Amino acid sequence: MTMEHTIEVAGERLQLHAERALYWPRMRWLLMADVHFGKGAVLRRAGVALPTGQTRTDLARIDGLLTHYRPERLVVLGDLVHGKALHDTPWVDDVRRWRDTHAALPMSLVAGNHDRHFDAARLGFERVGAAIHEAPFALAHEPHVTPDHYVLAGHVHPGIRVQDGWRSHRLPAFRFGPRHGLLPAFGALTGLHDTPPASGERIVAVTPAGLLPLDARSPR
Repeated sequence: MTMEHTIEVAGERLQLHAERALYWPRMRWLLMADVHFGKGAVLRRAGVALPTGQTRTDLARIDGLLTHYRPERLVVLGDLVHGKALHDTPWVDDVRRWRDTHAALPMSLVAGNHDRHFDAARLGFERVGAAIHEAPFALAHEPHVTPDHYVLAGHVHPGIRVQDGWRSHRLPAFRFGPRHGLLPAFGALTGLHDTPPASGERIVAVTPAGLLPLDARSPR
């Protein structure tokens, strides 16, 4: 297994990365979905015992991807944050400082359901509304069908159950069907929604050792 896997979708070459992100070489855009910055803080306020530092860990993962791909734009397909920040919490300061180190790189947010209580401009992201249409793709948060574009989305936190002998593993996954594709949730503190493979679907599972393609067919 490798950290990267290249596929063709809607006539475009896309590079999937085991850090749960997607790079579009022709546009030089790096895409990720469901980052959920601040989720640990929200859970701790609710009484869940979690260590701090998850936001810094996720920022370091993004830094690795930016160094690897050198994109010209970073696009988050919704749920950049998990919820409302009651005040300038440490994770907000961490993201702001990180954003300042990449001030020259455009960063856009397709608004997700979790973003409605937080102004993305506070973190230096341009909020672009419900979708970005850049043929042949519509970049959205929630998967839907459009007549003229192949939709790339997040929201679902897609996964897949993989059998390894007598053991069964639930893994994050990239899932590409005939009309839309789903990116796995980027944030570490996110759950999974796994469903059986659909006819004609291409699935690439994210394992601790790298990417595992489960079906060689490409959606058209």
